Amino acid sequence: MSKKCAYCGNSGTFSREHVWPKSFLERFENRRAHYSPKSGKVHGADYVVRDVCAVCNNEKLSKLDEYFCSLYDRYFKEPKSLNEVVFFQYDYNLLTRSLLKIAFNTARSAGSDTEPLERMAEYILHDSIRPNGIAVIGELVSPTYIEDHSGPVSTIKEVLPTLYRSALGKLLTPHGFAVLVRVVAINSFFFHLLIARDPGDMISFAKAVHEFLERLQGTVLLPMNQNHVVLRITARDSISSILPLMRAKRTEYEAFFKPQKRSTKDEKSSNS
Repeated sequence: MSKKCAYCGNSGTFSREHVWPKSFLERFENRRAHYSPKSGKVHGADYVVRDVCAVCNNEKLSKLDEYFCSLYDRYFKEPKSLNEVVFFQYDYNLLTRSLLKIAFNTARSAGSDTEPLERMAEYILHDSIRPNGIAVIGELVSPTYIEDHSGPVSTIKEVLPTLYRSALGKLLTPHGFAVLVRVVAINSFFFHLLIARDPGDMISFAKAVHEFLERLQGTVLLPMNQNHVVLRITARDSISSILPLMRAKRTEYEAFFKPQKRSTKDEKSSNS
C-alpha cells in the first residue's frame, strides 16, 4: 500500500514536517526537554513527522505557521505576571486550524489517539466548513512562587512560565468521555482543544465543554463569532500543570539532564 498524506490523502513527494512550526522553534531559544510516549525517553530534539506531502507542507500548512508565529510575536513571547490582563485578538479559523495542526502532528508523532483529529484534517488544510464538535478554551496560567533560600533572608521568587508543550489531556467529569482533550501551551498561554468523539452527539459534547469550564475556573471559551476575548491569570501555574508528568518520568528526565550538567561542570573547570 502506497503512503498517503495525513492531510490530503494523496500520495506524492513527502517532506519532514515539524510538529511545531520551524519558524516558532527558531524564536524559542530555551533548552528543550520532551518526553516521548512512543520511545519512553526524554530527548532534546524537535519532533517531526514524515507523513505530510510537500504540497501540503510547503504551500498550505505554511500559512498557518506564519499566523501562529505572528501571535507568538504579539502575545505569547513575553510571559505574564500575576495581575496582567490580555486583550487577545484573533482570527478564529486561523487560530483554531493552527492549534489543531500542532495537536494532530503531536498525536501522530507520539502514537496517540488521532481519530477525532483526523476528521479535522480537511478543515486544517483548506479552511473548509468548520466541522461540528470543536471548542477552543483559552487560559493564562499563573507564575509559580517559590521560597528562595539563596540569600541571608528567605524571599519569595517569581518563576514566570517559559515552556511550550503539546499534550494529551483528560476530562474526569460525567461527560468527559465525549471529548478528546488536547492542550497546546506557549509560555503563559494554554489553549485547550475539546473535540467531540461522536460528532452526532452534540448534547454530550456541550455538557463536556460546560464541565471543563466549571472545573478550570478562569478559563474562557473563545467565541466563533467574534475576534477577541479578555484573558486574566488563573489560579493554576504552569509548573504544577506538568508536575505529574515530571514526577512520573523523573528517572527519564534525570538521565537526559545529567550529561548536560556534567558537560557544564567540566567546562567551568577547564575555564577556571
